Amino acid sequence: MKKRMIGLAFLILTFPAVGISLPTRQYRHTFEFPKNADETLYDWKVDVGPDGMRLLKTELLADEMGVTTGGMREKVCGLVWIKKEFLLDSVQAEAALLLIHANTLNPDEFVKQGGFLWVEVNGHLIRLEPDIPRMLTGGWIRCDVPVSFLKPGLNSVVLRNETPVPFFASVEASRLPNRSAKSRDGGKTWDYDHLGEAGFIDGEYLIRLRLTRYPAEAEILSEFIELASLVSQEAIKPAVKLRGLSLDLDQIAPPGTSISFSLRGGETPAYSPTTWTPWLSISDLTERNYENWRFLQWRAQLRTTDHRRTPVLKKLSLRADLEVLYEKNPNVRVTVADNMKIIRGYYPFTFQDASEPRLQVLRQRYRLDEVVGHASSEFEKFRVLAFWVRGMWRDGWGKHNLELHTPWDALIALELAPQYKASGMCVIYSNTFIQCALAVGLQARGIILDHHFVAEVWSNEYRKWVTFDIAASTDSLRAAFHMKDELPLNCLETHTLAREGKKDQIWIVPAGPFPKINGTDQKREKMYGPNEWEARFGMPFRNNYLTSWLPGELEHGFIQYHYDGYLWWKDTPIPKYEEYTYQSSHPRDFYWTINHAQVFLSATADPVELRVTLDTVTPNFASYEVRLDGGDWKTTEANFGWALHPGMNTLEVKPVNTFGLDGITSLIKVIYGNE
Repeated sequence: MKKRMIGLAFLILTFPAVGISLPTRQYRHTFEFPKNADETLYDWKVDVGPDGMRLLKTELLADEMGVTTGGMREKVCGLVWIKKEFLLDSVQAEAALLLIHANTLNPDEFVKQGGFLWVEVNGHLIRLEPDIPRMLTGGWIRCDVPVSFLKPGLNSVVLRNETPVPFFASVEASRLPNRSAKSRDGGKTWDYDHLGEAGFIDGEYLIRLRLTRYPAEAEILSEFIELASLVSQEAIKPAVKLRGLSLDLDQIAPPGTSISFSLRGGETPAYSPTTWTPWLSISDLTERNYENWRFLQWRAQLRTTDHRRTPVLKKLSLRADLEVLYEKNPNVRVTVADNMKIIRGYYPFTFQDASEPRLQVLRQRYRLDEVVGHASSEFEKFRVLAFWVRGMWRDGWGKHNLELHTPWDALIALELAPQYKASGMCVIYSNTFIQCALAVGLQARGIILDHHFVAEVWSNEYRKWVTFDIAASTDSLRAAFHMKDELPLNCLETHTLAREGKKDQIWIVPAGPFPKINGTDQKREKMYGPNEWEARFGMPFRNNYLTSWLPGELEHGFIQYHYDGYLWWKDTPIPKYEEYTYQSSHPRDFYWTINHAQVFLSATADPVELRVTLDTVTPNFASYEVRLDGGDWKTTEANFGWALHPGMNTLEVKPVNTFGLDGITSLIKVIYGNE
């Protein structure tokens, strides 16, 4: 085991406000892994192992994102061969798996008709008979490749089909890295610029390579840390001044591996380029860098130049030399703190901007304010809107118009639906519902459940994400959500209950006038329910499809899934669905919180005044509103002083979005004196 300390010593400075030098003490915040892993954020390349945080022993090589359509395909048959090249810095892998996307809705037909492929890897031949069960729930054909076939540098993978059954491979349009080619003469000559059946695509074939080896690097981030929390865990923190920082580390770093550390900090509770410094290595920290830090964040970057080895971070202790400027008044105590902590995930999510003109057109053209106007609560608005959206398609799942591939665009879908021209299927129903919710100031996002697409809405009432299935039945206009013990569920909760054999605890509750159905009885009406939740679920990284359809899966649901821009939940460290890059088993990556204000309280020079600092993640945030002692709501800045009076003091804070809708109210009650 290798132990190391990184740190700098700094001079103790005089605090100008009081004109004297105050004593400085050292405080510590220790992260032990895996015990404190949930206090960190990390990318898909990190493995939370029993001995610490390490690189995850799997790596996907993909030169494309899978932005393609059913028409962007190559017919591999006879003299038409295709080639995909992979550039490897080294091999150093225990196993290799080739993943080939079949551009068809039913790739098993190729197998049923006796089709097979020859796969040539650097001159080594493999006869590939697609294993349908191994394809799991997607159209990705898996081919094991002996690692001895691979080499450092450029690796060639050639696919040919000598059977009369055509095989269709998908193509993405892109000029770089230019590692896909087509031969029309059985491999004698190769064309890198004219791919596809008609030769109109310059791009890459959707062929990916997964290697059982450690990736070159990964990133671990701490949560945003309030420095004063190192001194006290009480709701009211002392005012402190940072005088020095160091890190004590317990790590394993075999030859060829390393872990580098950096920090950043600022005045506000969360990173902002205007209030925080950029990332700084410990050696680059100076007194000038951190003089205004109240909050900070550390970053660990795990690296290896040998794919057979990984560093391991076992423990990290943040040591801060803090000068306590003002202690909390002992006559002031918090009696109530309904103050939700903001939960953040590693991956950023892009919310639909309220200023998008098409969003406003959607709201006005379909009079959405009137649609939800009679609802008695926020959650009732979601139920009304779900039932209304599903009712816009009177022809069930649109069996007669699936040839029209409707984009993820509510304006187009709602225009075509009354004409029986809009694709009637789950992904269109759900995205139309999501965008209608966004148009009236509510928040919703898309979720993929195996081969079903649903929405999750953010409920201020329940303070959580809740699943809404707008296409819960293929036979009726039913839209529904799930509940257990009178509490609505999100996808992870339903997924977990299904995997644990507890489907009987789930109720499918209609948004409209239908009877609810137990989760074990979903065959009725061909219902979608917990059975579909059990296999897998994933999430797009955005909900602003009214602004741009791309990047994304333009024909989602019409051919097997292929887009590599979703975050997939995984139940095991090594993902079961090898064809995708972004996979996580960290709940906060999916279930971050929005629409509430977190309140930070600290002492000031005045013993009867508290400093209030606010933080929020509110899409289309407009302002904070505050109410003192049950008075009128008033707009406030993110920082203000709260003057206390003897007895009970009440502070209420809420964020308001640009639609004028209130978020969740945070409540703090403080007694000053002996009451």
